[in-house]
Amino acid sequence: MPRKDLSNLKRTLEKATRKFESLGGPTEYPDPVVFCTEKLSLRPTEYQTKVLMDESKFLALRWSRQSGKTAVVSARLLWDAVRQPGTSIAIVSPSLRQSKQVLGRIASYARLLPTSLVSAIQKTRLEFTNASTIEAYPNNPDTIRGPSLDIVYCDEMGFIRNDQELYGAILFTLSSAKNGRFIASSTPGSKDNLFYKFCTDAKYGFSNHYVNWRDAVEPNGPLKREILEVIRAQLEPDPWRWRREMEAEFAESENSYFPLSLITSAIDESRAYTDFTEYISGKRLYVGLDFGKHHDHSAVGVVEHDPTTKMAALIHMHKFPLETEYGAVIGYVKRLVSTWKEVRKITTDETGIGDVVTEDMRNEGLRQTVGIGLNIQTKTDIMENLRNMLVKKELKLPYDPELIGEMNAEKFELNKAGQIQFSHPSGTHDDQLWALALACHGLREESRVPEYHPVVLTGYIIKPRIPYFTFGKEPWKRDPLYNQTARLCMACGARRPLTMPYCPKCGSGSDGPNPAFVKP
Repeated sequence: MPRKDLSNLKRTLEKATRKFESLGGPTEYPDPVVFCTEKLSLRPTEYQTKVLMDESKFLALRWSRQSGKTAVVSARLLWDAVRQPGTSIAIVSPSLRQSKQVLGRIASYARLLPTSLVSAIQKTRLEFTNASTIEAYPNNPDTIRGPSLDIVYCDEMGFIRNDQELYGAILFTLSSAKNGRFIASSTPGSKDNLFYKFCTDAKYGFSNHYVNWRDAVEPNGPLKREILEVIRAQLEPDPWRWRREMEAEFAESENSYFPLSLITSAIDESRAYTDFTEYISGKRLYVGLDFGKHHDHSAVGVVEHDPTTKMAALIHMHKFPLETEYGAVIGYVKRLVSTWKEVRKITTDETGIGDVVTEDMRNEGLRQTVGIGLNIQTKTDIMENLRNMLVKKELKLPYDPELIGEMNAEKFELNKAGQIQFSHPSGTHDDQLWALALACHGLREESRVPEYHPVVLTGYIIKPRIPYFTFGKEPWKRDPLYNQTARLCMACGARRPLTMPYCPKCGSGSDGPNPAFVKP
């Protein structure tokens, strides 16, 4: 037999062997808990075990932060993929970047399996030798409608903008699957979304799993009590955030200037931050810069604007570590401007030390820098502009949990004079929020159309006796007040001698109408 045929036969036998092993391997672990323990070196907690063993068609996981939600769901999805040949699994999140992060966790577990089970590990897709697949999808209903799916996992569903349309697409996709399942998980946010209904309304038929920090603290979970005490002390001025993220409750302060429902409506699943090293051209860019060093951070936000559609989008956000020198911040902005040529305006907070730093930026060649002193009036103007852009759906945001937290934590109250005062809870920051707000303010000022008001001018035009060019090298004689001989009426255009104070035709004068023309 030729050597080429032997090589082909060898590859065929190896492929068949892997196929046979993949079909027989998972039968050793019919229990997902045993699969996690022996294959993935993951020892599920009591509340994680309940999720692993739940065979319900619809699951809703309302868990606190850092309680192991992503780990247990990833393990369960991997077990489903290797146990049932030909299973198609989709991961959906508020953004494709978030979906790829969940897929990355599953990929880390997949690398612990025998190579005979996994055929390909890619950034957005996992392929198995038994024809099963796990793929990361963007938050796009049209994308979900296309493929035939058996299991769909929706992460952070409480922050998905078009959740109604997305869930409708998922339902029709799963309706034709033999063993279709839908798993939704999220940190509680606004009550104005589908995830709240999944957790509270029995008519949706979801099997609910609720875990707060008390359930997940050591030794029952991964949370450490001493760290929790520090976090709780820091969030004491903002109890609503503690209740949402650690108590896993649907709670929101009535004094929040940016409600979660308003923020969620602006999240665009196709948006992701652009690195400042990437080249951008043909777009109008506006930069906002909030200064801080010891207690607050310096932050840079960049907004792009499409003059055709009148839509703006946040494309870049960078928060500097504490104690970062202002020179490093200026250098970062200079690099950004040199890479992105279309930066039309840089709006800075020139309150306090910001005045000096803003002047240094201009001296360094950043001539498009404009500083704004923040007081009660200017803060209200800037924040109201940002809120109006969100209400009118003129601004799109990428899914950024840190920015969302800062925006929702911003509080407002009225003082005795009826003015709005803004504040954020002690121990929290609003640097990225102000960077975004300043960038949007610069966009508004740049694109604002001037208002023209009709006016009427009265007076006279001086016409010199001798034309200007005949005076040669005597420029002082070009003064219109030199050698004046007559006036032209601005009302009717008639010419009159310089000694005549009123127009003989219409009666107009430089100090008012001629009394003789005024009727009693």
